[in-house]
Amino acid sequence: MKTKDFTVDSRELGMDEALRATEALGADCGLTRKEILRLRLIAEEMYGMLRSIAGEIADVFWIEHEGKSFALHLDTELALNKQTRKQLLSVSSTGKNEAAKGFMGKLRDMIAANMLPKDSAPSVISLGLIGLGGLDDYGVENYDWSMQKYKEEIARIEQGETARKEWDELEKSIVANIADDVRIHIVGSSVKLTITKSF
Repeated sequence: MKTKDFTVDSRELGMDEALRATEALGADCGLTRKEILRLRLIAEEMYGMLRSIAGEIADVFWIEHEGKSFALHLDTELALNKQTRKQLLSVSSTGKNEAAKGFMGKLRDMIAANMLPKDSAPSVISLGLIGLGGLDDYGVENYDWSMQKYKEEIARIEQGETARKEWDELEKSIVANIADDVRIHIVGSSVKLTITKSF
């Protein structure tokens, strides 16, 4: 089943309604109060991450569910105006954003970096993230990222300072600890963020 679509924007218009609907859905599905709060926290975190790079653009939020399994979706179109482009290029000048803290901050910067032309964008590796994507069968830039694949990749790499740092950030992340998976799909200016959780 799917909830209705909620339009939310950077001024938080629509977000209260979306969060109330998230809690109501959790209650209707028989979740405990603690589980309902976790579901709401995932919605808040994903919204906060995209809001910081989407600017004035409206996002569409909805939840698909079956029993106590949920997939929270947030889709946005990132239109790069001069100001947004300048902000993203300032991030890429050093290959990383010093203000980006933790796992969700890196995901935010990864999305922002992939909105830029390839000659000015930092690499995914320089942002501390492993594996994202490239060209699809038709030559269109098409990026996919999954937290589960990311965890598998960290487990495969040689144990060292980098791997420990990545694991530490995952362990400190609220979303990484609550969610079953986080998936990001980018095609052109379209960003689709999906977080799944089963209780």
